Amino acid sequence: MSDVEKEMTHRILIIDDNPSIHKDFQTILVEEEESTNLSALRTEVFGGNNRKSVPKSMYELDFASQGQEGCEKIRQACAENRPYELTFVDMRMPPGWDGLKTIEHIWEIDPRIQVVICTAYSDYSWGEITERLGKSENLLILKKPFDSAEVAQLASSLTEKWILARQASLKTEQLEQMVKERTDELTQTNEQLKQEIVERQQAEQRQAELIKEVDKINNELKDFASIVSHDLKAPLRGIKSLASWILDDYSDKLDERANEQMNLLLGRVERMYNLIDGVLQYSRAGRMDEKSVQVNLDDFIPEMIDMLVPPENITITVDSTMPVIECAETHIMQLFQNLLSNAIKYMDKPQGRINVGCVEEDGFWKFSIADNGPGIEEKHFEKIFKMFQALLVSKEFEGTGVGLTIAKKIVELYGGNIWVESKIGEGSTFYFTLPKQEMGVIDAKLEANIAH
Repeated sequence: MSDVEKEMTHRILIIDDNPSIHKDFQTILVEEEESTNLSALRTEVFGGNNRKSVPKSMYELDFASQGQEGCEKIRQACAENRPYELTFVDMRMPPGWDGLKTIEHIWEIDPRIQVVICTAYSDYSWGEITERLGKSENLLILKKPFDSAEVAQLASSLTEKWILARQASLKTEQLEQMVKERTDELTQTNEQLKQEIVERQQAEQRQAELIKEVDKINNELKDFASIVSHDLKAPLRGIKSLASWILDDYSDKLDERANEQMNLLLGRVERMYNLIDGVLQYSRAGRMDEKSVQVNLDDFIPEMIDMLVPPENITITVDSTMPVIECAETHIMQLFQNLLSNAIKYMDKPQGRINVGCVEEDGFWKFSIADNGPGIEEKHFEKIFKMFQALLVSKEFEGTGVGLTIAKKIVELYGGNIWVESKIGEGSTFYFTLPKQEMGVIDAKLEANIAH
C-alpha cells in the first residue's frame, strides 16, 4: 500500500470473540466496498449509468478476539503513529473483559477513538453505560443482528468525524503553537523594553546628577574667578599707584635707565591687569546669565565701531546688510569687539582697511571681518584660538591671547564655527557662523560644561 493510499484508508479495529462476526465486517466494509468500486470502474470504461459517482471509503480492518488483545493493538497503533479511527466492541467476550471494561482501557490509551458497542443483549442500560464511561460524543450502540447498510453508514460517518476532529485538533495545536511563539516573542520584547526603560531612567538620573554636579562646580568656579580676580587686581593697583607716584615725583631725579625700568614696570602691571581681566571675561563667556534678545546688527555694529574709536588712518566699512539675530547682547558685543579690536591693534599699514560682511549659507549667517594687516602664517591658524596663544606681531602691542579664545567660545555656544584665512603681508579674514533660525544656546547645559 502506497503512502497516498495509507492516508486515504480508514483504520478500523473489530474486537469480538466470534470469528463469524469478523467475517461479516470484512464482507460489509471491504468486499462490498471493493465490489461497488469495481462497478463504478466498469461504468466509467464501458458506459452505462451517467450518474456522477460518489467516492467510496477505503478501510483497513484489524481483528481481536478479546479486550486485552484489542487494547494491545490500539497501543501499538498509537506508538506507530497510525492510530485506529474506529473500533467495534462486542459487549460479551468470555472469559476476558466485557465490552465496558474494554472501552475503559481503550480510552485510557487513546481517548479520541470512536467506539461502537455491538450487543444482542440488554446487559446494561444506557444510564448505566454513561454512568460508568461518562457521557461521550465518541460512543454509539449497534444492536445485533445488525444491518449491512447501518454498519457501512456508521463506519463512513464515524471515520469522517474522526478525520475532521483530528484536523481540528491539529489546527488548534498549530494555532496554540503560533500563539505561544508570539506570546514568547512579546514577552521577550516586553522584558527588553522594561530593561531599556530601567536603563534609560538610570541614565536620566545619572545625567541629572552630573548636571547638578556641573552646575555646582560651575558656580564654584564663577565665585573662584571673581575672588581670584579681586585678590590679584588689588596688589596690582597698589604697585601701579606706587610706580606712578615715583615717576610723578622723582622722574627728574632718576637717570634714563631707571625711568625706562619704571615705565616697563607700569607696562607689565597693565598687561597683567589685562590678563586677569581676560580670564574673568572668558569664565563669563560660556554662561547665559543674560536673557536672549533681538539684536539688529545694522544698528549694533556701527555703535560698536564708534565705541572702539579707531585711529584716523583705519577705515571700517560694513559691506552688506546685517541680519537681526536673537542672542545675549553681551555675547555679540564681546564677539565683534574682540575681532574688530584685534584688527585695529595689529594693523601695520599706513592706510588700514577693515571690512565687515555677512552672507546666508546653508541655514547659517556667515560673518566675515577682513583686514589688510600683517597676516598670519598658516601654521598658527589653530593656535591663535587657544588660551594665552597671542602672536607677537608688533613690539608696540603685546596681546593677552584671550580675545580670540573668548570669541571661539561664544560662537560654539550658539552652535557655530569660527576660523581664519590669511596671507602674510596681505591681511587676514576671520569668519564665523551663527544659525539663521532659533538663535540661542543649542544645548541648555552646554554653558555649564564649558563655563570653566
